[in-house]
Amino acid sequence: MKSLFVLLLLFTLYSCSKSNSFGHCTNWVGDYSYHELPVPTATGINKIMEWELSVSQQNDTCWGTLEITGLTTYIKLLTTLSGDSSRVDVTYNKYLDGSQDFKPGEVLFSLSKDGNNLITDWKRLQPMLVEFPAMKGICFDRLKKRKQDDL
Repeated sequence: MKSLFVLLLLFTLYSCSKSNSFGHCTNWVGDYSYHELPVPTATGINKIMEWELSVSQQNDTCWGTLEITGLTTYIKLLTTLSGDSSRVDVTYNKYLDGSQDFKPGEVLFSLSKDGNNLITDWKRLQPMLVEFPAMKGICFDRLKKRKQDDL
């Protein structure tokens, strides 16, 4: 009887975890981009900043590779996404290239769906070219939704 109870408990925990993660990952798998508005410099060369987020699913985890590229900036981070089908937090996991001062588990920003728009709620990371960026707004565009077979 005791072993049956343990088996049922494990099945329930596994089922909940897998279904919740799988559901939100499937909805977020794909490629996203954000291009900050160019800022002119005194030398005539515009400052640019491009953000690319590539989200994939591996088992029960939603992984994201975030690349931020600018005139003198290059950052590449491994992130995890957690949330549900309408909102996720993009959380720092580790550096792949570049350097910034992030701690594992810090929420970099959140994405939520509002109709056909993706709303970005900036947390630890924020747009870099504007002195006082809006803390929430339509920033990222979904470039491509990948099928599970493409992963």
